[in-house]
Formats: sequence, C-alpha cells, structure tokens
Amino acid sequence: MDKKDIFYISPITDFGFKKCFRDEVVMKGFLVALFESVGIELKIENITYLNNESDGDKQDRHRIIYDIKCKLDSGDEFIVEMQNERQSFIDRRMMYYMARGISQQGVVEGRKGKKKKEIEKRGWDYNINKVIGVFLLNFTIPGEEKYKVSRHCIVNMKSKEVSNDLLEFWKIQLPYYRKGKFKEKNCKTSLDYWLFNLANMDKMKTTMPFTEKSAGLFRLNELAQYHSLSYADQERYLKEYDDYVVYNDVMNLKEREGEARGEARGEARGEARGEQKAKCQIAYKLKMKGNSIDMIAEVTGLSPEEIEKL
Repeated sequence: MDKKDIFYISPITDFGFKKCFRDEVVMKGFLVALFESVGIELKIENITYLNNESDGDKQDRHRIIYDIKCKLDSGDEFIVEMQNERQSFIDRRMMYYMARGISQQGVVEGRKGKKKKEIEKRGWDYNINKVIGVFLLNFTIPGEEKYKVSRHCIVNMKSKEVSNDLLEFWKIQLPYYRKGKFKEKNCKTSLDYWLFNLANMDKMKTTMPFTEKSAGLFRLNELAQYHSLSYADQERYLKEYDDYVVYNDVMNLKEREGEARGEARGEARGEARGEQKAKCQIAYKLKMKGNSIDMIAEVTGLSPEEIEKL
C-alpha cells in the first residue's frame, strides 16, 4: 500500500481498532448509537478500560485476550471485539468470551499475587456485573443475511420476557455496510452513520461523512487520519494492513477453489487459468514480505520452482 493513497486507518487492523476505540469519546458515541437503535437510552458518564487478558482457571485452560474490555460507571462491563477470521463456531466463541467475563468477577488477588476464588471468602453473594459483548464481524454469516445488526438476550420462553440484566451480545456484520451494498444515502440512523464509516474508512480519500452528527464521529475523524500518526505508528499500521490483505487474498482463493471443484470440468478449465494467476499474485506478495518458499508453496499450492520464477 502506498502511503500517499491513505487518508484514514482501518479498524479492521488490531492497531486501527484499538487506536480508535480506546478513546473514551469514540467508544461512548458508538455504544450510545448502538443501543439507541433498539430504543434504549444508554447513559454513560465515564468509561474505565480494564485489563484485556483473562487467564484460564487451570494450566490447561485457554487464555483469552480481548480486543477491548471496559466498564461503565453503572458497573456494566463491555467486551468489544473486531473479528476478521470467519469461524464455524462464532456464536460459541462469543458465549465463551462472555462467560469468562462473568466468571472472572469471582476471582480476586490473594497474598503474593495468587488468585483466590471470591466464593471462598465469606460475604460474597454472586452479585455480578452485567456483561455485554459487541462483536464487529468482518465477514457475513450464512443464513443471517437479513440481520446486519442483531441483539441477543436471554428470553423466558413461557412469558416471552427479555431478561438482559445478566448478559447480552451483539453481532454486527460489517460487509453489509460497504459501499458496494450500502450507500451513503442509505444512512438514516446514528448507527448507520457509524457503521458506514467504520466499514469504509480505509477506502475514503476525503473527510468522512456525518462527523457533525456526534462528538464521537468528530473525534473518530481526528484520531483515524493516517498522516496525523507518528512515523512508527504509520509503519506498524502498514505492516498490519498488508498482512490482512494477504490473508484475505488467501482466504478468498480457498473459497474460490472450493467453488471451482463443484463446477463442470469444461468451465473449470477457464477458472483454473484465473486461479493460477491469483495464486501467483498471492505468492509474489508473500515472497516480497520475506516468507519462506516452503511456506508459500503450502499456502498457495504452487511448486517451489514456480515460486522461484516470480
């Protein structure tokens, strides 16, 4: 990516996401717009950013590193994540993250830093804070095309009442807000303004729209301008974004290969020539980034001899 072509950093990278959402004004504006979309007025005075690491209870348990974990002055805890990698069990991963957010409230530091279960201490009655997960997905979920943004709570099946005083989570499918499918003129709500900008920032060449709509969007416009970053941060961002582009190319190639296998043999010949060209382009990018020939061959399926010629 050429520096002169960059106006804003993208929140799809780890650096870009944390640069934007670790700002209290941006986070507050986004969360308020999110809950406003379902008629809930979220009152936020202060946001406290928490330790984003969660160790397993035992040595063989998985450690979790959240993108962002924060707490409102109400006591509600938020886990805010950007997910780039498509997963078969994404809903289960969300629930695992949130369950850990709940269970960790029962752990306190004992003497010499050793963890002790709060339940072992007298006086604790399981009065835990509500945990809310907000998952921005840089992919679409098959079968959920109608639900660009969906809110999930516990529901009493008999009374049909929503019980969201313990946990809830949101799924936001960002690809539906990209310019190919969603236009600036389609933005009608505060949440539309936010998601349109978040989904398209890396392609914008001028000031993002709707910055006058909220203090959060105005602040996002200030923070996310690439040329306002230090040189070190610019280089870090470029590295992360380039890695994402290569990874995305590889994933798209694998999807196309799977589709090609299901096509008629005659049509597959033409596809094969296109796939070979795509493989060579990806291999060249990986080679220029210093990856080994063996690694490139494993990812692309090209022979070492073909890669050497690139």
